[in-house]
Amino acid sequence: MNPSTSILTTFAFFLVLLSCACDPCGGEQGAIAIDFSDRTAPDLYWQIVTRTNTSSGPISSLSLVTDPDYSMTMTKNDVVEVTLFAEDNESGIKWLDIQGGFGYTCSSAGEAIAFDGIVPGNRVFYDFAEGECALAEGEYPVFIIDGTNLCPGGFPNLLNGGYQLLGSSANSNDFIRQDHTLTINIVNV
Repeated sequence: MNPSTSILTTFAFFLVLLSCACDPCGGEQGAIAIDFSDRTAPDLYWQIVTRTNTSSGPISSLSLVTDPDYSMTMTKNDVVEVTLFAEDNESGIKWLDIQGGFGYTCSSAGEAIAFDGIVPGNRVFYDFAEGECALAEGEYPVFIIDGTNLCPGGFPNLLNGGYQLLGSSANSNDFIRQDHTLTINIVNV
């Protein structure tokens, strides 16, 4: 082997080795290199699973909602599972959050009691330690509203009520989307 071929072979080997070592995300599944020039907020959507007990047995439905201001109705026989998802293929997901409030009324013979409160929010963070990569998608833990268990024993009849949830997320460039509202009206059927 002549010296120039040996040098070229060695150089080619180092180029291949260097190209394998330059993946800033280390092959992490779902990870992307952060585009620091990205100036758009993440996309958000709700996944809503509704389970209902009927006289003929349980039924369920699944909805994916991209509408930023969505309303739905549930009954006292429903269990609703809400999951917030975020996606940003340019700069990844830094955090997700759900917060909001609720109120509903329960009754018994001639008496009623009202319940209300806040859903305080609790950000879920997805940052990588090195700051060059992020996950392209994120999922907030499931938020469950169980219509069958809202009213205490002394006031077993659910009259009406609702929840309003605000979903928000930021990408790794700190562009925030906080405009996805889910309103769940509870009706007595």
